[in-house]
Parts: sequence; C-alpha cells; structure tokens
Amino acid sequence: MLTGYNTDIDYAGTVYHVQTEDKGRSNPFVETLVYASGEILYSRRTPYHDLVERGVEPQAVAAIMERQHRSIVDAIGAGRLHQLMSRDEEVASEDDTTIVRPRHSAAPASEISLDQVIVDYLQAQRGRAHLVLQAAREHDFPYGARARVAIVALESQSSAPMAGVEISVLFKSTAEPHRVLLAKGVTGQDGQFRDEVVVPAYNGGTSAIVVSARSELGLSEIKHLVHR
Repeated sequence: MLTGYNTDIDYAGTVYHVQTEDKGRSNPFVETLVYASGEILYSRRTPYHDLVERGVEPQAVAAIMERQHRSIVDAIGAGRLHQLMSRDEEVASEDDTTIVRPRHSAAPASEISLDQVIVDYLQAQRGRAHLVLQAAREHDFPYGARARVAIVALESQSSAPMAGVEISVLFKSTAEPHRVLLAKGVTGQDGQFRDEVVVPAYNGGTSAIVVSARSELGLSEIKHLVHR
C-alpha cells in the first residue's frame, strides 16, 4: 500500500483539504477526498485492478496517485470544484474513474469532465500557484532502522524548485509513542531536503512517516507506511 498526498489550498477565502491515498492491493483503488470545514465535498476513485493483474511496479500506482491528486488540486485552484461537484455519480468511460458527489449537492448545471476542467485551467492559467511536495527517491521505512528521506518542493504552475520551504519529518502511530519529530529543516536552492532518520521500534500500532512542508504557498505532505 502506498500512502499518500495531502494538500491544503486556499481559494476565495475557503481552505480545501485534498487527500489522496492508495487503498492497497486487496482493494485496488486510488481515492481522493476533498474536505472543507470537516465535510467531504467531493470524492474520486480510480481503480487499478488491471495493474495488479499484470504485476506492475508500485511506481505505476504512485504515478496515478500523483496525477489524480495534482489534477484535483489544480481544479480547485482554478475555481472549478463546483463543476465537479455538480455531476451525478458516474463511471468515466475514458479512465474507468468513479466520481461521487454528496447527495445534498445542487442539481447538475452542466456536464463537464475532469479532463476538460484541467484543460480549461491550463489554457486560462487562472489557478493560484500552490506548493507541491514530491519524493526525490524511493523511500522505505522499516521499524527500528535508519532510513533516508529525500523530497523536493515545487511551485505548481512552473514546477520550479522552491528554496526555504520548512520541512518536518514525523513518526505518527496509533500506539505509544503517537508522535515523534524525527527531523526538520528547510529546502535548499534546488528545492530539495535530504536527511537520515531513525525510525522508532515496532510499538504494536499502525504507523506512518509524514513529511510535511510549509511555505507562503500553503501546506503539503507525503505519507509512507512503516513496516516490520
């Protein structure tokens, strides 16, 4: 299981939290949820059963996660979330993606695909830039071991590296200790942050390493499960 992307984006005075996670090989979906004020406004689920059957590497699933997460964040930045929310539950013919809207949402005003939303955004270039956090190497976090962390912070519109972004690396768990700061610092001129951390020993819970970033463009984070 790969987990996940989290981004906070401010549009028109409302902060939207976008969360994208891999549900795992036993439930092969990439799911993105959009929250505001604790309420789920939008959900997008992309299946990858075919990739599991073909034994494709995890990097392929990671690419789906990143593309889906970034496209929805960009749509929010372009002010097009309401058009996504106006659609009834459906399965998109092109990519077999299930799009779900809350039952209390307004009736559909027009039919528009997510792809068209993003095309409109890219053409208009009206979206607000936001912080994008990406892994600069493949990560692996075993309990009780040393592990390397390498990430890069990018500006969403230009993909330019961002220097001076505040980075924190946290161990979070359902058991004690619930939260441990493993490393912190800022990105260099190349937008990268690299460090080596010591992952706490197995504590009987479910744990994750959370790499969080903060800048004037907002917040972003990447999560990785810790394993034995």
